Amino acid sequence: MMLGPAVKRGALAALCAAGAFTWRADAAADRVLQNLHGSVSYITGAGVPAHVLAPSATTTLADDDVARTGAASMASIILPDSSQILMASDSVLKLDTFSQADVARAHFVVFEGKVRFRVVHPGGAQADFTFTTPTGQIGVRGTEGDIAVDPFDGVRMNVYHLSDPALPVHVTMIDGSTYDISGGQKIWMRWISGKLIAKITPITAGEIKRFEEFGPP
Repeated sequence: MMLGPAVKRGALAALCAAGAFTWRADAAADRVLQNLHGSVSYITGAGVPAHVLAPSATTTLADDDVARTGAASMASIILPDSSQILMASDSVLKLDTFSQADVARAHFVVFEGKVRFRVVHPGGAQADFTFTTPTGQIGVRGTEGDIAVDPFDGVRMNVYHLSDPALPVHVTMIDGSTYDISGGQKIWMRWISGKLIAKITPITAGEIKRFEEFGPP
């Protein structure tokens, strides 16, 4: 069911307050944004014009920077703990914060589009990543999966596998409902008749195909 304009505006306001890809295994010294192909830009502050990133070029992201991809484009964000985020076409993602001590912590805001995350535990380290979406927060502690944010379809997430079965992906929706998503499961969150609904099912071939721009998980 389509979201009403008021619901879409409210969700976005809350957020504001090709082929297969081989994951890079090397750790980056900084939070590095790379233009894999197409149109990729980033914004470094309110009122600042977007910086266009040339094909194959890289730049260092700071807290609160926003990355954007255009049509038929893809970008990669590599973090110092070796975790990596891919951005598909027509996606907008904010790197809110990243810090690394005993635990690597990151907070992203997914405004729209599709992202693939690979959060790793190099050398026995721990990770605690959060992705904020219009329907709630997604907590990741060692996982590979995909997130799609669409103003009409809602939010979908596939979890392909967990680095530790005892650490599922934890979802907290904006209505206070919580769900734990294991490897091989998906969650679909959307508004129906003014109520936020979540549906958890096993991942299907159709759900994997939804993210085929990234290549096989």
